[in-house]
Amino acid sequence: MNTKISKKNSLSSAFTQRQANIMANLQNRMDVAAANHDDHLLELLTHERIQLESHGPDISPPSHRPPKVIQFWQRLTKEIASRRQLSVERRITSRGEEWWHVADPCSGKTFNAESWSVAMHWIERNRLGH
Repeated sequence: MNTKISKKNSLSSAFTQRQANIMANLQNRMDVAAANHDDHLLELLTHERIQLESHGPDISPPSHRPPKVIQFWQRLTKEIASRRQLSVERRITSRGEEWWHVADPCSGKTFNAESWSVAMHWIERNRLGH
C-alpha cells in the first residue's frame, strides 16, 4: 500500500517539476522575444502562457475506474475549469473590422480591443488570468 502512495507522490512531484520547467522555459523565450522586439512571437508566447496557466494542475481520477466514469470525470473537470477561465475571442464585425473580446469571469471584467497586443496589454495591466 505504501508503495502505491509513494509512486503516486513521486509522479505528482515529477509532474509539478515538469510544469515548472515548462513555465521557466516559456518565460525565458518571452524575455528573448521582448529583448529582440519581436512583438508577433511575444503575442504567440503570451497566448501559450495563458493556455498553460488555465489548465492548472492535472486532476486525474483513479485509474481503476471504468472508462465511462473516467470520461465523465474528465468532462466535469474541464467544464469546471472553463467556467473560471479567462477568455480572449477574435470577433469580426459585419463591416469586416477585427476586435478582440476579453472576459474574466472571476473578476467580471470585460474589454474590447482593436488588436491582440492591446488585449494582452490590458490583461497584463489588470493582472487577469493569474
